[in-house]
Amino acid sequence: MAKMIDGKAIAKEIRQEVKNEIVEKKLNPNLAVVLVGEDPASRLYVNLKKRACEEVGVEFHEYLLDTDTSQDKVLEVVNFLNNDENVDAILIQLPLPKHLDTDKIIQAMDPAKDVDGFHPQNIDKFINQSGNFVPGLPLGIIKLIESTEEDLVGKQALIIAKNEILYQPLAKLLNDRKINTTILSPDDTELKNKCQQVDILITAIGKPFFITADMIKQDSIIIDIGTNKIDNNYTVGDVDYSSAFTKASHITPVPGGVGPVTVAMLLYNTVKLAEK
Repeated sequence: MAKMIDGKAIAKEIRQEVKNEIVEKKLNPNLAVVLVGEDPASRLYVNLKKRACEEVGVEFHEYLLDTDTSQDKVLEVVNFLNNDENVDAILIQLPLPKHLDTDKIIQAMDPAKDVDGFHPQNIDKFINQSGNFVPGLPLGIIKLIESTEEDLVGKQALIIAKNEILYQPLAKLLNDRKINTTILSPDDTELKNKCQQVDILITAIGKPFFITADMIKQDSIIIDIGTNKIDNNYTVGDVDYSSAFTKASHITPVPGGVGPVTVAMLLYNTVKLAEK
């Protein structure tokens, strides 16, 4: 029987630390979020980020664009934010509508304002240890895994993700902790077999209940990044939580797992950029 990893409790501690730092250092951090379209999961996350910013004292600027907004218009907004001296941090809410070039839009951001750490320059710096800015999502996942208090050295980890580049920083953080880590596409023909072999399974697929209990190793740690809307009413992860719960040692719920911690780390990184 698994223990639930309480992302809400971990996030609450991080938010309090961020709030204290803003007050103690008399900072005025500003975060701008660009949301294109009406993806329900994205809308949910933007609202969570807005409330979290209000709670800790980060100024939140929301740029909402229609689903059919042209690439040039999105790039225009990004360029405006790059040049706005009052904005410390920029976040492009993913996924973007299919007609937009996600890589080009992320690359258009000023790397010094890229709060997610997704800009190729920032990923390259981090992986090659020439930068000290740690992307928020990977750092949050590490906090979730370490909260289990298990001995992680020598463990085998698997990250299932559509975009390998975005998860290279997470793989580096895991490998730095002597956790042997592989990134795998959800289309891999050996996916089930490889899932069954690992001690830590991290999934970012975007398909509800894709990972079932028969795919996971007994007493493994399950980190579910997936956020999927069912009938616009229910939010579920990539993992069939109820069945996996009986087999894993620790598991993150959806909602209430990775999401709150990722939002808290976003605030943390916004303050770091504001300090610069």
